[in-house]
Amino acid sequence: MWKRRDVCKTAIALAAAAFIASSAPAQAQDKGTVYFLSWGGTIQTMLEKEGWADEFKKDTGYTVTLVPKATSAEIIATAIAQKNSPQVDVVMCDLAAFQQGMAQQIFEPLDEKAVPNLANMVPSARLGDSGVAPYADILALVYQKEVFERNGWAPPTTWKDLFRPEFGKTLIIPPVSNTYGMYLLVELARQNGGGERNIQPGFEALKKLAPNVVDWTTTFAKIADLMQQETGALAVFGNASGWEIAKRGVPVDVVVPENSYMSPTVAGVMKGAPNQEGARALLNWLISEKVLTYRAERFGQSPLNTKVKLEGEAAQRVVTGDALKELQTVDYDYVASVRNEWNQQFQREVEPLH
Repeated sequence: MWKRRDVCKTAIALAAAAFIASSAPAQAQDKGTVYFLSWGGTIQTMLEKEGWADEFKKDTGYTVTLVPKATSAEIIATAIAQKNSPQVDVVMCDLAAFQQGMAQQIFEPLDEKAVPNLANMVPSARLGDSGVAPYADILALVYQKEVFERNGWAPPTTWKDLFRPEFGKTLIIPPVSNTYGMYLLVELARQNGGGERNIQPGFEALKKLAPNVVDWTTTFAKIADLMQQETGALAVFGNASGWEIAKRGVPVDVVVPENSYMSPTVAGVMKGAPNQEGARALLNWLISEKVLTYRAERFGQSPLNTKVKLEGEAAQRVVTGDALKELQTVDYDYVASVRNEWNQQFQREVEPLH
């Protein structure tokens, strides 16, 4: 009897040792959590709803936790507030907002040794030594097809179509504090004899549009709701957001007029980030061929990694390569220096006319 118990104890001990040994490699692969400060929207859809957080874990051994905000202004304000004691590792937002973080020196310098995929990016994707743009959205017009068809309206093709009198109070336009709203302001100024350094013609044009604006929105979710309810019929926003609205079942189409603008999304590693190695792994993954092919095919965003090759519908829909060079640009440094003034003028002179 004693020998039998001894054999059983030995077997249990061996089984326990075997279990520990077999589980050790899996435990070793858990390298900790990387906190990612960015938007909800398509980023949250990608990571949490479509399984790409799991892909990141498989590819790198790290766990990614999204810290979502609604706008780039909120993202960069959160990052700057953490300057002296960072709680997040990677920050991603639009270019104009990212520059504010660079001015506060909150980002680590990047190099190809730590982030190898930097070598595959187009030159214009690099922002100084601390930022890289994985992809870009294109300023576009998004219109509600059923409303247009019912009213016999011709689809929009130019920015001037925003002023067509038949549209009445159906417009959805971002405020100037939003990146897309800023681009529209600059374009309206240029169309009327001004530009970044003579912005007043743009404000005068916005004042003419303001009475026909249903909502000064900063999110594509709000645009989708207004289009679904047929409260709004024509919006200014990013092309990728328009395609995502369509994929959610709202009857919209997307038009990129001539004289449109590329709005890069820029990412960087927080200086003093809690998980520096994990942060660089996430950044390298975000600019990889794998991830950017997915984002181009799924959301219609223009990949800035030269290794990405698109086929079929994505190749026709997504602006890539030399076509990106034809898009308009702005003097970002100058705009950053006057952005607060523009925001205040918009709130004071334009928004109340809505």
